Amino acid sequence: MANMTQESYKSITRYVFDICGIVLGDDKQYLVEQRLTPVLGELGCANFSDLATKLSSNIVNFLVREKILNAMTTNETSFFRDEHPYVAFREKIMPDMLERVKTRKERPWQRRGPKVSMWSVAASTGQEPYSMAMIISDVATMKGMGLVAMEDFGILGTDISSKVLSKAMEGRYGPLEVARGLTPDMRSRYFIKDGDSFVINDKLRKIVEFKAFNIQDPFTQIGSYDVIFCRNILIYFTDDSKRKILAQFHQILAPGGYLLLGSAENMYNLNNDFATERYGATTIYRKQA
Repeated sequence: MANMTQESYKSITRYVFDICGIVLGDDKQYLVEQRLTPVLGELGCANFSDLATKLSSNIVNFLVREKILNAMTTNETSFFRDEHPYVAFREKIMPDMLERVKTRKERPWQRRGPKVSMWSVAASTGQEPYSMAMIISDVATMKGMGLVAMEDFGILGTDISSKVLSKAMEGRYGPLEVARGLTPDMRSRYFIKDGDSFVINDKLRKIVEFKAFNIQDPFTQIGSYDVIFCRNILIYFTDDSKRKILAQFHQILAPGGYLLLGSAENMYNLNNDFATERYGATTIYRKQA
């Protein structure tokens, strides 16, 4: 198969940017070839020139768009990835969440369902929101003193890729996946062994839901949250896109709400509306109460 021409590369990366906001520079041509070569036949294309012509024709159907998205979006993840953000979540953020649950339960007009809501923005195959749920379970059991239950928390996991969301909703992982970041005790408490697979148990599953969402879209239907994990995502967007996303995070966070970004991400020259706190190796962004 002929290598991708520069003209084809520009057409394909322009399409990727238009549908999901990901910026692919000139140094990413090998990556694009590697990701898209396996699906060329499925897209009805003999080569990258055919694909570029198809994507520029403005008659791309939903299935073609989905295959491009699933191939191009990065889905590197693991349970308790990088570890230190979860230490901050357990030790710094969760004590505040327990108090929020108790306070909100005392209100005469308290809402039904979760009293504290959290959002895992790029949930991929589900390891991040399920890791959050494991910590919630641990902390609610140890420190909730019977006043806080798992049902008082809700986690939304979103992703642009339908392929990874399907796996996240199934909650089924292989031996290598559960070996990354999980202790034997965690595997025994939060998974059900099914042949060679490990399946998330109902205790965690009942507080986590998943849906497709593109953070380039308006947040009008996404709800409000106390905690947002948006880790290792903003690095793929332009500064203008980052500013719009961060402004919307600020808008939907509850007063005093928390935002966690990836270790290589920050808000410098992008947003001045969050207070910054350090907890160990983690930078925590907070909306002022």
